[in-house]
Amino acid sequence: MASNFPDVSSLPISQERLSLLNRFKSERLGNVRPLNEFFSRERFSKPNGMGDVAQRLSYNLTHFQSNYIIVVLGLLVYCLITNLWLTLTILFLMGGLNFIRKLPPNEPFVFHEYVITQKKMYTVLFCISVPLLWISSAGSTIFWIVGASATLVLGHAALFRPDINESFTTDSQV
Repeated sequence: MASNFPDVSSLPISQERLSLLNRFKSERLGNVRPLNEFFSRERFSKPNGMGDVAQRLSYNLTHFQSNYIIVVLGLLVYCLITNLWLTLTILFLMGGLNFIRKLPPNEPFVFHEYVITQKKMYTVLFCISVPLLWISSAGSTIFWIVGASATLVLGHAALFRPDINESFTTDSQV
C-alpha cells in the first residue's frame, strides 16, 4: 500500500533544517571528548586561587565545549520529559505557528462563515499561548535550566585540572 505522505527529504524546509542540524553537529559536537577524560576523578582538585580558577575556566570551557553543550541539552530534554504541560504547550505553539506560516500570505482563512486574517490568528495564538506558558511554568523552567547548567558547567570547568602534557601540545601547535 502506497503512502500518501510526502517524502520528508523532498520538503525544502526540511532540507534547510537538516543542513542546519548537520552543520551544528559537525561544528559544535564534532570534538566530543571521551567520558573517561571528561569524568576523570584523578583530575578533579581544588584550585589554588582565583588565577588558577580563571586559567582552568579558560582552558576547560574551550576544551570540553561539546561535552558542555551535551550537558545543557540533556538538562533541556530532562525538563521537557518531566514537565508534560510545558512539552504540550511548546508543541501546540510550534504547531500553531507552523499552521499560520503555511497559509498563503494576504489570503484570509475562511472557517464556516468567519473570515480570519493571519494577524488575527497570530493574536489568538499569542493570547492562548501566554496563559499556557504561565501555567506550565516556562519561566521558572528556563531559570532552572540556566542555573543548573551554569552550576554544572562552571563547577566542572573550575574544579577540573587540565592535563599538563595536553596544554603543551595545544600551545606548541599554535
